[in-house]
Amino acid sequence: MTEVSRTRAPAGPRGAGARPDRQGQAERTAAADGPRPDERRFRYCPVQCAECGAVVQAAKFSEQHTSVQWDATAVRRCAEFSRAAAAGEQTALIERCDAMRASIETAVRAGRLPVAPP
Repeated sequence: MTEVSRTRAPAGPRGAGARPDRQGQAERTAAADGPRPDERRFRYCPVQCAECGAVVQAAKFSEQHTSVQWDATAVRRCAEFSRAAAAGEQTALIERCDAMRASIETAVRAGRLPVAPP
């Protein structure tokens, strides 16, 4: 009877058939490269409501897309939100303030709020 030698190639550090560690590699790459700067061109700008004086942070990405950041002070100061809250509505569910929307559009036309896609 002839003896058959069965040899196996040595397994790599992960073992035979293991999946590559993509998440670990991405973390190592990110750590080596350091934090990435924010390369988006938009920036939030303060916009004051012409009706009640509330100030929000707004960014305009296109004619149709506007991001508005309300803080607690602006919500309390907003005349439209105050009227809705007095009527029992939750301010978090109010879609928008028409007076602030008009103030934002005025800021865009005046060049105080640039339209810049992300």
